[in-house]
This record gives sequence, structure tokens and C-alpha cells, in this order.
Amino acid sequence: MRAAVASVWAVIVTIGFVQLANGLQTSLLGVRADLEAFPAWTIGIIMASYYVGYSGAPLTSRRIIARAGHAATMAVGAALAAIAIVAHGYLVTPIGWAVLRAISGFSLSNLYVGAESWIHDRVENANRGRVFSVYMVVQMIGMTGAQLLLSIGNPASIYPFLLAGGLFAISCIPVLLARSSAPNHAPPEPFDILRMFKVAPLGVIATLLAGVSWSIVFTFGPIYAQRHGFNLEQVSLFMALAMAGGAIVQFPLGWLSDALGRRLTIGSISFGGLAVALIGYKVGGDGLIAKYLASFLVGALIFPIYAISAAHTNDAIAPKNRVSAAAGLVLLFGVGSIFGPLLSGAAMSLVGSEGYYVVLAATMVLSLAAAAATR
Repeated sequence: MRAAVASVWAVIVTIGFVQLANGLQTSLLGVRADLEAFPAWTIGIIMASYYVGYSGAPLTSRRIIARAGHAATMAVGAALAAIAIVAHGYLVTPIGWAVLRAISGFSLSNLYVGAESWIHDRVENANRGRVFSVYMVVQMIGMTGAQLLLSIGNPASIYPFLLAGGLFAISCIPVLLARSSAPNHAPPEPFDILRMFKVAPLGVIATLLAGVSWSIVFTFGPIYAQRHGFNLEQVSLFMALAMAGGAIVQFPLGWLSDALGRRLTIGSISFGGLAVALIGYKVGGDGLIAKYLASFLVGALIFPIYAISAAHTNDAIAPKNRVSAAAGLVLLFGVGSIFGPLLSGAAMSLVGSEGYYVVLAATMVLSLAAAAATR
């Protein structure tokens, strides 16, 4: 296990800085959009634009990695994301933000394909769930720290945007230092989503739904908190607790999926995610502590689904297809993520802030059904 983690240390460190920056930019943009009085449906479109770009990148990432290599693909993706988030601070319009969000999504999606195919290439099935969980824990830690960074700056100023850009730039360094240890096979072979569905239908469906649920929390969690009267520090804590919940349970659930099977683990946490979404809906009229606890439990029982779905899929994939499979999973996650903010924006416009938990609950119902009906 130690050797497996050591073989991908650069990817894990890079992704920690990436998610510190990405978590900051996502919450920052949600808060700033609300301060600018953008309507909920407009915010939904802006946030969904990120995932449009995110979903487009996997269509080209296999060829980009074959030509440039894993390390260069990740470094360039981080650099472009740095430029895009800084530009947000100078171009505060819905159309400008939608375009920049699409560019950011495209850049980071290529980075994630490089990172995840690098990990899956280096790790055997027996350790895959735990190693990928370490990767996800570091992401959660980065995103938790990002919420704390949000509270120390003024979202109406340029400085948080510059901070996020600087963190993206720093993230390039570890993978460039370790580029000699990146996978160095023949150009990766195609492996389309239909073939992936045939060998791992649950992995495909659960990854798609994980994209929906993740994007709901990231894009509309801060808006839900603001509309319940939270100040900036309280919004930061609300989001940080969700990330902390995901970080705390990620590794134990990865170990459980290695020991007991991915399908049972995905089904169990989907059921738990449904329960906590309903709890979150119920505590909408209660005090701060109840809302904080609901946010922590949502993170604990929704964020781990992606890692276990990815491990489940890669268990059935040959090494020569890992880059294409990673691209397919990122594409599925991105397509699902387009719908999260659109559905949340519509639900909150129709039923108020509690629409946030309504959409989360519906997503978990579908994930539970997929675990029950597929292999």
C-alpha cells in the first residue's frame, strides 16, 4: 500500500493544490454572483458552463496525452485554469463568466484525465479502492481548506481571484518534477462509453450521478447557506464541513469497497445519502448547528461515490485502455455535473432554498436504484 501511494505521490500533491484553488474559485464565484444579484437561474447557467467545458475535454484528452504526456497535460491544464480564474475578477458579467467557466472546465478536465489515468496505471486492483481514496481524501482536504480561505478575503475584491490563480500555478510543480515516473506506454487505445457500460454498468451510471450530486453541493451549497442568512464565515464553515465529512469517511469506505465489494458499498452510501438529504430538507427551519450537521453528513455520504465508482470501473479495464477509460469517466462525471446546477437553480426558483436538498435526494434515489439493478 505504501509503495502504491509512493508511486503516485506527485499526482496526489498536485491534486491537493488544484482542489484548494478549485474549491476556492467555485465557492467564491457562487458568493460573488449572489452579491451581484444574479438570478438563481442565471447562476445555474454560469455554473453549468464549467461542466460543458469539462465534458468536452475528454473527447480530445486521449490524443493530447498521447502527444504531450501525462505531466505536461496536467501542468498546462493548471496554468490555463489559473489564467481563467484571475480573468473572472476583471470581467464580472454573466456572459463573460459563462465563457470563462467553460474554459476552466475544459482545462481542469484534461488535468483530471491525466491524473486519474496515471493513478490507475500504477495501482493494482487489490489496492485500487484505498489508493484512489487517498487521492480523493487529499482533494477533500484541499477543498476544506479552500472554504477557510474564502472567509479571509473580500469576495467583492480581486484578491481572492488572484489567490486562486496562484494556487493553480503552484500545482504545476510536483508533476513536472516527477514527469520521468509518469506512464510511458504506447499511445492509449480507444475505449468508448458503450464498451465501458457493457463491462461495468454500475460504474458508468454511478459516475454520472456522482457528477450531478457533487455539482449541486459545490455550486448551490454556498447559495443555500447565504439564503438562510449565513454570513461569509458561516458559509465557509457550512461548505468546509461538507468537505471534511467526505475526507473523513473516504478512506474507510475505500477499504470497505476493497474488502466487501464496490456494488454493496455504492448501494449502502447511496441509501445513506438519501437519508441525510431528507434530514437536510427537514432542518431547513432549524438553527445553525442542525444545518452544519446536515452539511457534514451530506459530504460524508455523497462525495465518496465517485471514487468507488471509478475503482469499480477500472477493475474491469485493461491497462492499455486506462487513459480512454479515465476520459470516459471524466466525461460522464462532467455531463452529470451540467445537470446539477441547472436542476438546483430551477428547484430553488420554484420551491425556495430547500430545493437544494430536494434535488440531492432525487439523485440519491437514482444511485440506489442503479446499485440494486446493475452489476
